[in-house]
Amino acid sequence: MAIVVFGMLSGVHAQQPPSRTVGIYTIGQQVPISDPTYAFAGVYFLSNGGANALAVTTPDGVVLIDAKLKGWGPIVLTTLQQVTDDPVVRIINTNADEDHVGANSEYAGKVEVVMQENAAGRLLKRTGTGTASPAVKTFGDRMSLTIGGTQLQLYHFGKGHTDGDAVVVLPHARIAYVSDLFAEKAVPVIDRASGGSALALPQTLARAVAEIKGVDRVITGHGPAPQGRGRPWPTWDEFREYADFTREFAAAAQAAWKGGRTVEQAVSELRLPDKYKDYRMDGARAAIETIFAELKQGTPQR
Repeated sequence: MAIVVFGMLSGVHAQQPPSRTVGIYTIGQQVPISDPTYAFAGVYFLSNGGANALAVTTPDGVVLIDAKLKGWGPIVLTTLQQVTDDPVVRIINTNADEDHVGANSEYAGKVEVVMQENAAGRLLKRTGTGTASPAVKTFGDRMSLTIGGTQLQLYHFGKGHTDGDAVVVLPHARIAYVSDLFAEKAVPVIDRASGGSALALPQTLARAVAEIKGVDRVITGHGPAPQGRGRPWPTWDEFREYADFTREFAAAAQAAWKGGRTVEQAVSELRLPDKYKDYRMDGARAAIETIFAELKQGTPQR
């Protein structure tokens, strides 16, 4: 049984200490698509405890998109009781990082886990078990799931933050959870140890922009939940702009490399168009170091 809730749910924070609280926000209610508070009943945003996550309520149970850090599963379950009595029946992990998969085993019952095959392989190599969940289903480039009449479309477009990043599209809500491919409006963080590539990321995002249809807003992998009209969910146009940002950032770094510049010189001389002035640039040095290392090693970009 699902309870339709508007805005942030009061009472959730009263049940857990501030440092161990999952915030829950609606992603859905019937309002005009142009309204910055755009949301859709039955889809909920879960903050804190690792990466951002989504909970999708269906007649057959809850689909959890990313499980959060180890130890946060019980807190997520307590929080979800505010909106549904149904159990979590499926977990979709958008990559194998601990802040996405750490709590996989903490959801009671037979919960199937779905991951992109590269991510599943890395998790298996790291843990020896892949996941403590009873069943793991993997996919290559695309997968479509229908649970309780709700369709979820899963995509993998290539290397980015890792080599196993998944994008989850909810067609009925016209939203996409893009995870760490677009963590927030900032210089991208690349996990090279998990196969990520700063040079491949712009191509991967360009494919996503070109191939995904029918999405109006995106949910990022990190960053706070929007607060009313002042900070709405990012639009598809903002996602397209972020793809452009990563391409122009990578091109500037590559030009610096070809010009024989050092990392320090490349950072100090970095100039990007004014339309990116609100992007966080504190990770520029790390990103340029990553690009220089990839160029030096000739890292494949797909």
